[in-house]
Amino acid sequence: MPHTQPSRSWIRFRLRNMVLEVVVALSLAFLVWLYTRSRDQEILDQVNIPVEIQLAPAYASNYDLEINGKSRVAVSFAGPPSRIRELRRKLQRRLVQVAVTLTVPEERQNESSYRDSVRIEAANIPVPPGVMAIVAEEGNTIPYTVHRLAERLLPVRLDYAGEARLSQVKVEPATVMVRGPKDILDRIWSLSTQPYVLPSPPDAMGGNTPVRGQVSLLSELEGRPLQVTPKSVSFSFHVKPKQKVFELKEVPVYFLCPPNLAFRPGFAPDQTTKVKVRIQGPAAEEPPPIRAFVDLTSGNFSTGRNLQPVRLQLPKEFQLAEDSPLMIGFVLEADESAGDH
Repeated sequence: MPHTQPSRSWIRFRLRNMVLEVVVALSLAFLVWLYTRSRDQEILDQVNIPVEIQLAPAYASNYDLEINGKSRVAVSFAGPPSRIRELRRKLQRRLVQVAVTLTVPEERQNESSYRDSVRIEAANIPVPPGVMAIVAEEGNTIPYTVHRLAERLLPVRLDYAGEARLSQVKVEPATVMVRGPKDILDRIWSLSTQPYVLPSPPDAMGGNTPVRGQVSLLSELEGRPLQVTPKSVSFSFHVKPKQKVFELKEVPVYFLCPPNLAFRPGFAPDQTTKVKVRIQGPAAEEPPPIRAFVDLTSGNFSTGRNLQPVRLQLPKEFQLAEDSPLMIGFVLEADESAGDH
């Protein structure tokens, strides 16, 4: 029989089948590889990793770093089970954390403070070999504020707790050196002590006996640390007695007259001869004795009706509880016998 050559159509058909077989074989091999690979991988999802941000040593003495918000990022991990177990042990011992060192750009070194943020990438996460870190896109930036430090000599103000009234307050030393954020120091005029609590009820403390002691100064303002030299001060003060308002409803009014007064003072029948007085002073069971009078030793007066302020003779440490002066009406009559004296 004569030998026949294969037709070109059959050759093309055979080639297409061979290509298809190769593609199918490769696809099956890839699926097997994926299956095998998936069985060798373990996932550790959404782990909070702490982030430690600090200034470079060259800037730490002149600037203060404030972290605005949480210093953590959510990270997922994928890798062989043996490596993931190793990672778990490190996480339990808190050995996995991100360390970021910042510098202060030259163009911002003269600013009192400025804000910026640091972005945490997968390359920043220390993981065992073969483990892949995946940082969540949301929450992978940490904002911060850099404050320039300054020094100021500030007077000290004694802060105390309670309703007692103090006098003759002395603090030693009266001024201290304070080092802290410049934008904060520029807004304050004095530095307070820690609140001092009076050691006994104010009524039991004699007004003439000074209270002495020592108290620490504030070590932070607006959440930022301060360096204060010295850290504490000595103080002394007197405690004023507890105050009370007394209301005296009928205080008789007298006249203070100079010698040879040309008038005879008195009150008309329709005029009051007493006044109501409210005074404030040291607390006591009984109101103190006071005297009310009209001063006729100076001023211009005329016969008939007059209106003048009432003056009060009060004990020491007492004063009027009202600002408006007391006024009273009275009558002056010519004293014909005054010229005979």
